[in-house]
Amino acid sequence: MESLFTLRPAREDDLPTINAFAAVEGMADLPSIDRVTVAESEAGDVVGFVRIAAEEEGVGHVNPIVVYSTWRGYGVGRALMDDALARYGELRLVSRGSSLGFYRALGFHEVPWDQIGPVIADDCNGCDIHDECGPTPVARTRD
Repeated sequence: MESLFTLRPAREDDLPTINAFAAVEGMADLPSIDRVTVAESEAGDVVGFVRIAAEEEGVGHVNPIVVYSTWRGYGVGRALMDDALARYGELRLVSRGSSLGFYRALGFHEVPWDQIGPVIADDCNGCDIHDECGPTPVARTRD
């Protein structure tokens, strides 16, 4: 199914679409396209993206990954995560809401909070919907 879309680095003109997707998911605007990869449909539309919000040697901290709702189930999220994993070797993130099953299907496992970059973990501290969201820190290393 990957022939339905391709991955590429984000461009400045993608930022309004990326931020619209983030807003639909209740997230703040991304500050830039730095370390953002997009999935682009054959028609040239952005259908998903992943941002590595922080990185340390061999570890990328994902925040966020978003796939447009009508494109879920076509392998966009998996392709974005596989690409990021190939580039960084290890990915860490906080699974929120009902997304834990997706990450587990990709081979992620739960890790202690202290393994999540502060720039990401701090998003959960004092959050009004913490209990409803059920944030879970997870990680995966390249096989």
